[in-house]
Amino acid sequence: MCRQAEEPESLDSWSESGTVKNRYNYSRRSTFAQVLVTLIQNWLLIEMGLYSAMITTVIGALHLNPEEALSMSDEQASWFGIFVMYVLSYLFDWRSVALICSASPVITFTCMTQIPESPTWLIVKNRYEDARKSLCWLRGWVEPGKVEEEFQALVKHAKDSLRKNKSAQSVGDGLIKEGGYLKTQFKEMTSRKVLLPLRLILIVFVFREITTFSAIRPYLIGELHKLRTPINAKLVLIISEVLVFIGAMLNVAFLHRFGKRKIAILANGIVALCILGTGVYSSFLQDSTWMPQAAWLPVIFWLTLNFFCGFSAVLLPWQLVCEIFPIAGRGLACGITAGTKYLIQSAMIKSYLFIENWISLSGMMYLYGTGAVLGVIHLYFCLPETEGKTLQQIETYFTKNHDRKEKYSIGKAARVDHHPGSVDC
Repeated sequence: MCRQAEEPESLDSWSESGTVKNRYNYSRRSTFAQVLVTLIQNWLLIEMGLYSAMITTVIGALHLNPEEALSMSDEQASWFGIFVMYVLSYLFDWRSVALICSASPVITFTCMTQIPESPTWLIVKNRYEDARKSLCWLRGWVEPGKVEEEFQALVKHAKDSLRKNKSAQSVGDGLIKEGGYLKTQFKEMTSRKVLLPLRLILIVFVFREITTFSAIRPYLIGELHKLRTPINAKLVLIISEVLVFIGAMLNVAFLHRFGKRKIAILANGIVALCILGTGVYSSFLQDSTWMPQAAWLPVIFWLTLNFFCGFSAVLLPWQLVCEIFPIAGRGLACGITAGTKYLIQSAMIKSYLFIENWISLSGMMYLYGTGAVLGVIHLYFCLPETEGKTLQQIETYFTKNHDRKEKYSIGKAARVDHHPGSVDC
């Protein structure tokens, strides 16, 4: 009886308030669906398509010129955009920031349509005239005569590298691959020339995500509040991005003098100390009453960390991606590397809060600090020096036929002749 008496009441309430509630639930689900589709579209088209493509193709092509030093990667250039984002978030609400930034993908896509294919790829496809024009474009719209020597060296290197690959045979001026496309890609990816540098780059990326503490960045404002920093957390973000940019510029200035290896070991070591220092502060000094100035320590540690991340830690993997893979298998290897990087970053961000609830904020600092120390050890024993080396020399570092002393020393980029111990490819 009670149930029968309740039924008319529930039907009446549905006609009045239930409809509103149902519409609200539908609206909420619809909004979630639209947001999800927008995020997936951004991830596929903008993030993975434009962002990763610039690093692995255009910047890689620029690195092939031994006489003109590459002064900035797009990872460095993108920090200006991140800095603008932080400034906008400090000045406006998130809706206004989203509206302003919605123009960026359109501008980026338009600019990308004007970028030619990689000269190396065009050479492999026997499109020599297009490759020559692409090289002229990459060198600053110069005359073909100014890049002819470099172009001929590219042609020779491409042919020699692919001729050594078992899945290709030389036919006239071009190259015709035996077997199907998937079989060819599989053979290229399972060769030691690709697997060994791929292993190195993936390990470096893992330590890069640990050293740069990328997992904390989406939650950084809340974490700074937990540490009771005496300064606006959004202002800290702006200052840190400025320091990242300054560090990147110093990387450009000192790279050719000291090389990637020395800079990476120094920068990653200091970053590890900053992370561990923040952990010590969180454990012993955060609630201290006898030293109120200690509240500035996490801010100082974070700003120092960002400066040295810009100086090397963030840049190093992307610099290596452009240099250590052979032509045969380079495209797929770069794609696997970039995709794996984002999977690692996503896993670390998603797991951060769960692990923090388990071991506390100070425990996270000790965990990541220890990982950063292990990263420094790995760089010291395993990272070859690629600065000033030709692509042929770098490829030999992943074989048994190389000079170990040369592997860890800086080469002379201006020299055309080979260094002792290098092997023609």
